[in-house]
Amino acid sequence: MALDFLEGLKVLDLGRDISAAFCARLFGDLGARVVKVEPPNGDPSRAMGPYPGDLPDRERSALFLGLNTNKLGVTLNLESAHGRDLLLQLADEADLLVESYSPAYLPGIGLGYAQMHQRNPSMVVTSITPFGHSGPWAEYQANNLIVSNLSGHSRGHAGPVEDTAEEPPLQLAAHQADFVAGLAGATASMLALNRRRSTGEGCHVDVSAMEALALLPQTTLAEFDLGFPARGRRKDQTVRQALVTLLPCRDGYVGISPRQQDQWERFVEVMGNPQWVDDAKFATRDSRLANWADLEPLLAAWTSGYSKEEVYRLAQDRRIPCFPLNTAADLFTSTQFQAREFLTEVEHPAAGALRYPGFPVRMGSGKRLGLAPAPLLGQHNHEVLGKEGLGLEPEELAALRAQEII
Repeated sequence: MALDFLEGLKVLDLGRDISAAFCARLFGDLGARVVKVEPPNGDPSRAMGPYPGDLPDRERSALFLGLNTNKLGVTLNLESAHGRDLLLQLADEADLLVESYSPAYLPGIGLGYAQMHQRNPSMVVTSITPFGHSGPWAEYQANNLIVSNLSGHSRGHAGPVEDTAEEPPLQLAAHQADFVAGLAGATASMLALNRRRSTGEGCHVDVSAMEALALLPQTTLAEFDLGFPARGRRKDQTVRQALVTLLPCRDGYVGISPRQQDQWERFVEVMGNPQWVDDAKFATRDSRLANWADLEPLLAAWTSGYSKEEVYRLAQDRRIPCFPLNTAADLFTSTQFQAREFLTEVEHPAAGALRYPGFPVRMGSGKRLGLAPAPLLGQHNHEVLGKEGLGLEPEELAALRAQEII
C-alpha cells in the first residue's frame, strides 16, 4: 500500500540504476507524482530478470516492475537537443529530480545542476553515484559487488569461513548496496525539500553509495580508530560457538539466543527439562560454550521435532530471543505481513497479477492508497508531454516518435 503524505509533490526520475529508481519509488509510495524518464529503447533494468514464466520481455522484468510502481512513464532521447529541451520543460515544474549518471554526463549536455538551478532555483537535484561527485574516484563506474567490498561492508558481513585472511569475499545478496544508497538518497532528498520550505532554494544532494554502505558497520570503524582490531569475517568454529545458534527444524532453521542464564533456564523449561541438562558441563554459559560440540546435537534433536514457527512461538512466549530463517515463500505467507497489508497484489497489463512489497511505514491517519503498476515503455507520453502536460499536439508527438526523440 501507499500513502498520500506527499500529494502534490512533483518528482522526475532520471535514474539509470536501482538506487535512483528505488529512491524515486519511495516518493511515489508517499503520494508524490513521479515521472520516470527513459530512453526510447527503455531503461537498462528492463533487460534484467527475472521474468514471469522465465520469458524475457522488456515489459515484464520483475526488477523494473518492482522499482517503478507508482510512477508515470515517458521516453526522451537526451542525446537530442529536442529531447533535452523537453526534459528542461518538465524540470521547470519539478520539485525534485533524481539521477544516477556519471558526474560529467549531464553537465556535458547542458542538464547539470548548475544549468537547471538557473531555470528552476527551487528544485532539489539528487545525484546517486558509486563514489559521489568529488574525489579521485568520482568518474569511476561500480556495481553492487564493487561498492559492497570497497565500503568494507562485505569483509565483516559474509561468513563463516575456514581461513579469514585468504578466502575471497562474497557479494552481498540482492543488490543491497544499491538499495541502501537509494534509501540514503530518499532521506537526504526529504531533508533538502524540508530546508527549501524555509529558504525557498533547492540544492544539489550528492550521494555516494560507498559512503552510504560504509556507514552501516560504523562500530567497526570506530573500534579500529580507537586502536582495536577491526572486525572481519569469522571462522566457522567461532560462529558455531556464538551466542546466537542456528538449529535445524522440520522445515528449515531457527536462530536462538538464550545467552543470559535466566533465558537458558526458561529455554530448558520449554524443552521439557531434559535429563541431560543436569550435566555440570552445561551449567553456565561459559561451560556451555566450552562444550558446544556436545551441546549442539542435543539442542538440534529437540528443535528438529518442530517447525520453525512452532519453535519461534514457544521461545517468544517465554521471552527467549529467537527467529526463524525465513525464505521468500515464508514471507508471502507471513501472518505479520498480511496483518499490515505489506504485500499488495497489482495487476500489470503485460505481466499480469503480481504481489509487491509496499511502503514499510504506517503514519498516523494518512490515507492508504493502492499501488499503481509500473508503466509500459512510453505509456504516459501523451499525458505528460501532450495537451494535458507540456501542450504538444498529437501530430507533434507522432513526429517526435518517428525521429526517435521519444
